Amino acid sequence: MSSARPNPFRTWGTVAAVASVLALSACGSDSSDSGSDGGDDTFTIGFALSQSGNMAPFDVEPGNAAMLRIEQINEDGGIDGKQIKTVSKDVRSSPETVGTAATELISSGIDLLVTPCDFDLSAPGAAVAQAASIPAISICAGDPKMADATTLGDYVFSANAGSDVEGATGAAWAIDQGWKNAYLLQDESIEYTKSAGKYFAAAFEDLGGTVVGNDAFPGGDNVNISSQANRLKNLATQPDFVYVASWNPGGATAIRQLREAGIEVPVVGPAALDGQVLLDVVGDSASDIFYTGFACYAYCSGGEGDELEKFVTDYEADYGSEPASSYALLGYNMVTAIADAAGRADSFSGADLKAALEDSRPVSTPIGDVQYFSSTCHKIIDMPLSVIGVETGKISFVGQQRIDSIPDVGDGNSCAS
Repeated sequence: MSSARPNPFRTWGTVAAVASVLALSACGSDSSDSGSDGGDDTFTIGFALSQSGNMAPFDVEPGNAAMLRIEQINEDGGIDGKQIKTVSKDVRSSPETVGTAATELISSGIDLLVTPCDFDLSAPGAAVAQAASIPAISICAGDPKMADATTLGDYVFSANAGSDVEGATGAAWAIDQGWKNAYLLQDESIEYTKSAGKYFAAAFEDLGGTVVGNDAFPGGDNVNISSQANRLKNLATQPDFVYVASWNPGGATAIRQLREAGIEVPVVGPAALDGQVLLDVVGDSASDIFYTGFACYAYCSGGEGDELEKFVTDYEADYGSEPASSYALLGYNMVTAIADAAGRADSFSGADLKAALEDSRPVSTPIGDVQYFSSTCHKIIDMPLSVIGVETGKISFVGQQRIDSIPDVGDGNSCAS
């Protein structure tokens, strides 16, 4: 491994400093603006991720983990003897910058583009890649439109199970707890949270539950849900739990305000609530909070096995601290899937890589085998989600939950049943 590198995203308060401590570098990588060396001896991946701005906490650690996996693959001989080369650009959480960065990276001669952990932010870069017939994979965008070949194009993928799966999994787990009445508190700030809430409600009702009320809030950095909390408290039928379809730090702030308003029923939410920042915001007394994440490690007690512990150890050796959320694992696993597809592709041309990605087979990851893409569903097809709970200010592993299918909500989701 290379020498330790700082992880600037242990908490949200350090986001502004990331530009000066850029972590996206690894053996065989190039974080400058220089292009690919070209030729058949390397496989070049362009990373257009946010190393600054409000999306950086969702991009930096998955990007770091991707570089760690690339380093390991290169040390093990690469892809059929060909080394993986990387070129990285900071898109600064700006959709306009994503499109520009994608254009520059593709012009430099990359074979595959990696875009940010968000549909809204990835879309401009994915559109550029689609026009150039270069595969583009969001490192962890959750909105199912990222995986729909008819929305952004058939060269666009996401290395995530998706907010449709997260919402439906949360619903299935709640039903298993015997909870019959839910209240949906919907963050309207990004497509990820909108789809998480929509699929949660559909799955919960399909499974026999009742959504007794719902409300929305703008999300973002200045959340105030006092009026929503008052309406919830005045419902004729009180819920067994509240599903908070949001992302941090706004989601954590909304949960804290629910508790401050005296609403003590359990809270359930999607993976974007994961990480130390949740505890930093909700406080040491927080309890009865659950979310469907990708793994339980580091900050989370009762983890999921030796392979996951090794991933955390290797990550800490390279970056100087453990990952702050389970999103890091998605970047690591993504590279495994890319390398497997590239190794089976007839060539590194865009069309051949796309065909190999669509013909993905299960790959071994620190949480077990994960099945990636198909010709109709351009995201993770089969991966168990971890239910993670917060009790008295401690995060712990509750169990794994799988769903049999994604509900059809009439939005054209090609991954739904």
